[in-house]
Amino acid sequence: MKKTAVITGGSSGLGFALAELLGKEGYSIIIIARNQDKINKALSSLSDLNITAKGFSCDITDENGLKKVFDQIKNEYEKIDYLILNAGVVSTKLLSDYQNATEMKQDLEIDLWGTILSAHTFLPLLVNGTKVLLISSGFGLMGAAGYSMYCAAKAGIVNFGECLRRELLSKNINVYVACPGDMDTPQFHEEIKNAPQWMKKETPRKLMKTSEVAIKILKMAKGSKKYLIIPSGDVNLLVILSKILPRKFRDSLLDGMFPRP
Repeated sequence: MKKTAVITGGSSGLGFALAELLGKEGYSIIIIARNQDKINKALSSLSDLNITAKGFSCDITDENGLKKVFDQIKNEYEKIDYLILNAGVVSTKLLSDYQNATEMKQDLEIDLWGTILSAHTFLPLLVNGTKVLLISSGFGLMGAAGYSMYCAAKAGIVNFGECLRRELLSKNINVYVACPGDMDTPQFHEEIKNAPQWMKKETPRKLMKTSEVAIKILKMAKGSKKYLIIPSGDVNLLVILSKILPRKFRDSLLDGMFPRP
């Protein structure tokens, strides 16, 4: 039976780049995203590459919606060989700028809760040898002003993924968490467009192509020993320096790098 890869947020950006690569490796691709038009466009692009793909429109925070998708995947594909939990959003504002709890919870619900709910929903379809890849961020490893909800959610994914990895070790299901840096995606450009003026004073950020990041992530997601994947050189350097430098020097370094209001 042909292998299947399920990718949340797979209609654009890194998710689509991963879908394209896995499709070329022979996987049947299943995209889960909210926007049906974007799903259709992604499926058309994959079809042009002779990649078998199907899409489902679903909000990953909607338990009932995910269960419906689960039932359809179970009936048609029976199992998942590669589960990639990639869907997410970014808001750039100070904690004091949020108007209410609902607004604050939005990013947390999509980036963290949606990832956890998706993992729980699709667990019964994971089999011996399945790979699970959670997409966090470099900001899951450090905090920056203006990204309070996003950093909290992405840090949660790092630790949730580590818990899930240990829960599934005995079932020969490998779990990885990728923490990429800035990528040239529609989401990134929208993030910068909507960012407050004080954040735009920083040095222009170096963007990686999603295709390059996807190649690195899939290459590093081999075996069971490596859990945390850091495909971006700048993020990896900061992680190394964080291990070498005393905490106060590490904080001083990041204080000088990140913009402040």
